[in-house]
Amino acid sequence: MDSAASLLESYRRDRRRLLGFLLSAAGGHGHGRAVDLSRVDLDAVSADYALDCVASGAQFDASEATRRYFHDRRYPIMTNSPSRNSYFLLSRPEASGSPPKKVAPDIGPVPPSEEKSSRTRKHSDSSRVPIDIPGASNGMKDVSLPDMSPPQVKEMDILSLGLPRLSTELTDDDLRETAYEVLLASLFVSGKMNFSEEKREKKPKFLKGLRAKTERSNAAPQMENYYTHHLDLVRVQMEISESMDILAKRALRHIGSKMVQGQLDVPCISLQLLSSVGKFDFPTERLRVHWQRRQANVLEELLLFSASLEYSMSETLRIVLSKLKNTEDWVVSVPDGRIEVLTIIERYNTRLSAAPKKFGLEGETYHWTRSYHFNSRLYEKLLCSVFDILEDGQLVEEADEILETVKLTWPILGITQKLHDVLYAWVLFQKFAQTGEILLLKQTDLQIQKLQLHNDVRETEMYINSFVCSVESCGSNRALNLVDSAILKINMYCRRQLESYHLYFSQANYSIFESMLNLLLLSAARLTDDDEEAMLIETPLGSTPESTLVHKLVVRSIQTAYKHVLISAHGQSKAESKHPLILLASELKLLVEKECATFSLILQKYYPEAGKVALVVFHLLYGQQLELFLERTDDSENLKEILGASNNFELCIAQKLYSMCGEAVGSSLSNFLKPYMINRFSSPIILQWLHAQHENVLEWTKRTIEIEDWVPLSAHRKLATSMVEVFRIVEETIDQFFNSRLPLDIVHLRSLLIGITSSLQVYLLHMENQQVSRATLLPTAPVLTRYAESINPFAKRKLIEPAVREEKVVNKLNNLTVPKLCVKLNTLQYIRDQLDTIEEGIKQSWVNVQSAVGLLDYLSYMASDGVTSKDSPSDESIDELFTIFDDVRSSAVNTTDTILNFIGTRAVLWDMRDSLLFSLYRTSVESARMEIFIPTIEQVLDQVCDLIVDALRDGVVLRVFQACMEGFIWVLLDGGPSRAFLETDVDLMKADLAMLKDLFIAEGQGLLSDVVEKEAKLAEQILDLYVLKADTVIDLLMKASEHMPHHLEPTSARRRHAHDVHTLLRVLCHKKDNSASTFLRIQYHLPRSSDYDDVPVKDVPKVPLFSDMLNRGSSFNWSETGQQSYKIMKKKLQAASWQ
Repeated sequence: MDSAASLLESYRRDRRRLLGFLLSAAGGHGHGRAVDLSRVDLDAVSADYALDCVASGAQFDASEATRRYFHDRRYPIMTNSPSRNSYFLLSRPEASGSPPKKVAPDIGPVPPSEEKSSRTRKHSDSSRVPIDIPGASNGMKDVSLPDMSPPQVKEMDILSLGLPRLSTELTDDDLRETAYEVLLASLFVSGKMNFSEEKREKKPKFLKGLRAKTERSNAAPQMENYYTHHLDLVRVQMEISESMDILAKRALRHIGSKMVQGQLDVPCISLQLLSSVGKFDFPTERLRVHWQRRQANVLEELLLFSASLEYSMSETLRIVLSKLKNTEDWVVSVPDGRIEVLTIIERYNTRLSAAPKKFGLEGETYHWTRSYHFNSRLYEKLLCSVFDILEDGQLVEEADEILETVKLTWPILGITQKLHDVLYAWVLFQKFAQTGEILLLKQTDLQIQKLQLHNDVRETEMYINSFVCSVESCGSNRALNLVDSAILKINMYCRRQLESYHLYFSQANYSIFESMLNLLLLSAARLTDDDEEAMLIETPLGSTPESTLVHKLVVRSIQTAYKHVLISAHGQSKAESKHPLILLASELKLLVEKECATFSLILQKYYPEAGKVALVVFHLLYGQQLELFLERTDDSENLKEILGASNNFELCIAQKLYSMCGEAVGSSLSNFLKPYMINRFSSPIILQWLHAQHENVLEWTKRTIEIEDWVPLSAHRKLATSMVEVFRIVEETIDQFFNSRLPLDIVHLRSLLIGITSSLQVYLLHMENQQVSRATLLPTAPVLTRYAESINPFAKRKLIEPAVREEKVVNKLNNLTVPKLCVKLNTLQYIRDQLDTIEEGIKQSWVNVQSAVGLLDYLSYMASDGVTSKDSPSDESIDELFTIFDDVRSSAVNTTDTILNFIGTRAVLWDMRDSLLFSLYRTSVESARMEIFIPTIEQVLDQVCDLIVDALRDGVVLRVFQACMEGFIWVLLDGGPSRAFLETDVDLMKADLAMLKDLFIAEGQGLLSDVVEKEAKLAEQILDLYVLKADTVIDLLMKASEHMPHHLEPTSARRRHAHDVHTLLRVLCHKKDNSASTFLRIQYHLPRSSDYDDVPVKDVPKVPLFSDMLNRGSSFNWSETGQQSYKIMKKKLQAASWQ
């Protein structure tokens, strides 16, 4: 601070020297007579005017320079920018609002009078001081309070202690300068400062030739004691110029001789100054006039208006003071006349000082009690010197030393330690109200605590009580002593702020909130609470005064914030197209969060129930608005949203209450808790919404499945687009259901699950109806023949006419290609996976719903003083509801199995029927080996692996391998007349089978070898039969016929056995063996293979197997048992339906 003060003084000194140099140089260059600067106050000279005079050569006019100086100070400082529109603001632009829409009227500027310019500036500055604390704005989500208008500032009247008003025209500047003179006088009287005169420091040589030949030299003070530095710092802080400082010091150096009965008062100081200062001691005439009028006003205030009316000299005093105030007459009057005037005033003051002491205090003077309002104001000005003028809201480092210096004025101003503490607390709090600096608030708190420690004697207490102030409180004026007035004013300010703490404070300045609350409670301990306003929630019986006060603060602040938010919600309703209750619930929830996170943590230190009271008040206020709405509306479009917002707000309250109270619910606040009972209104609305939503989802499902072409959604998501859309709308329904923020019960959950299940079942049923029977794809078994060479190659052979399938079946088959079947399988797997995900999500959401229901039950439990509510559904009952999804899973699994069984048959027995079934081993094994058809099978496998998901890949590949085995067995047993095998062909066919197995094992990357071996076992067994002799196979056939069941069932390749009748018979039919052919001709009357045309048969109509054989007799020598078995087999074959 010392460096800052010296820097400011250095700047002012340099400015004076520069102006003096410029004006002296102008006068020395012949542009008019020389300028006498000895009587010019260069601190009050306009630099622009001086430069204009130097540039134009005009004569310098000191009065015009001063007028221009004060006139320019009324406007912002401009910069020399080319655009000439850049300037510095004197006010805060963010608090100024938007710019005016209209052009300002054209009027000329009215310059202020020179005498009142300074005081006008000070007054205008003070009128801009905001009463709300800077930094107390709440951010984007918080409710903000607009800047308070000047009438509101005036209403609060926080800058006044309520002291009696001054009767004269003394301004704040006058009081400040007078206070400094009192401080100087106290230093001289106490001997803390010595004064000596020496020659002024020599002027720089370069100015000597430019100045006038004669220049009056004034003495400069030389202070060499401890208080020199502190006094100079005070002077800078109080903005006293050096010239006036020197004048006052010279005049007051012998003030001790003016003491009356060893006492000194302010009138003595003014009289000493008037008698010691002459006209030519002032730099300018304006300063002299202002200074003299100030001294006259001080004497008039202290001697005329503050004196008792019983003194007969009051009229005489008024006359002589009027002469003193007439500055022109005073200057031209003879010295004897001035001495006479001052003598009369001094005599009058002496007589007043001789009056009996009112309280008998040591050093008490008449003006202690009669002029306390004036003395207190002077002391306030002195105390304000502890504030740094360069850093607003900061104390100087030497604040303690300044206070010690200021205490020297106590005997003059009648200040006691208690008065000092309260006045210092007052100026600290005033500065805090202007700047919002928390350090000042804490210092105020310390000063108020010091007041609690004072235990003054009776006389001192009576003396302090005589300092009467008028304070407006509770709608009436109250007369209080100065101490109680200051504390009450501080209390009123803090209370007004804290009764709206939601609007003034936030997380950013919660420390100010806590400090202000401490100060309020501390100041309230000295005051009686006259607040009788009815409360929304009354204070519990037996509460302490501290708890009662905090209770009122909480309730009133919430009510204030609620009214503010309510008005804001109505204003924003049209702009945001939302009902005000929805906006109100949202904003109140933010306030609740702010209350619990910031304010309640502090308030509960003084009032443990503060948090609970706040939550109950929030709940009660919103409940009143909601109740009015529900009573006045029958059916509203916004009813669902309003109920959801209300329920969400009530859940927030319940959760906060549970975190504060736990299981303990016994409280006087229970009487004010009225649950909203949202479920009574929302339950039918939810069911109605679910029904409508289910219809929409079902309609959407039917529409999307009908246009599905079973093309993969993308390269990464190889499933049907329709299923993704169905689950998207299902998930949206679930999200809307749980995000409705309405209370839900098990009836609503059951309805939701039924709707989801219905949509998925419709989808699965449609997929199932698109399938055709696998039997449709199986090749028709040709007529059984026996091997025989053609005798006549030109003989006409019998042709087999293909069977014609229905058009409906053909259309279905066209849409059941392998790629589409893969997409269907992927879609079914997606349904199962997604259903598991949805079930888990619904269960988790339902847990949250149950916790919300538990909170609402807890709130009802508190409101009913512990009456138990209905039980919530158990976990077992909830799990039973989800069993409805098992039907969907079962349908998906069945459809998957159907398609899996179909896809292999489609890929091998249908799509490869010409290239594999009707070509493999045709005519001879060597000419149509398996290796020719392996690439085709590989293409099928590549296509399947590219399209199918990993979870289903092995299953699909297995079905393809099974179809290959089925086709291979069909070639071996039902290959038709063109296929006849020698025993030597078996090795080649086994090699082909091994090649096929290796293809599917894929060196360990495909199917498991055990699985492949198991599926190929039947084919290997059949190949082993071809190795056997014909007689051996015939014997096996005869034995198998003896064990044939009475009812022969149709046999497919997948249900065959190597040693059943059908297999053995067909092995004989395809063996290139004369014995076998003879047996078949004699026993079964089978035609020769050469009688039929060996053309690939795609679709052959069903013919009865063995029809010729069964209609004929048998001439073969069978044993008796064999004959009987044959008859039984014949009857069964007649009843069987062969493919």
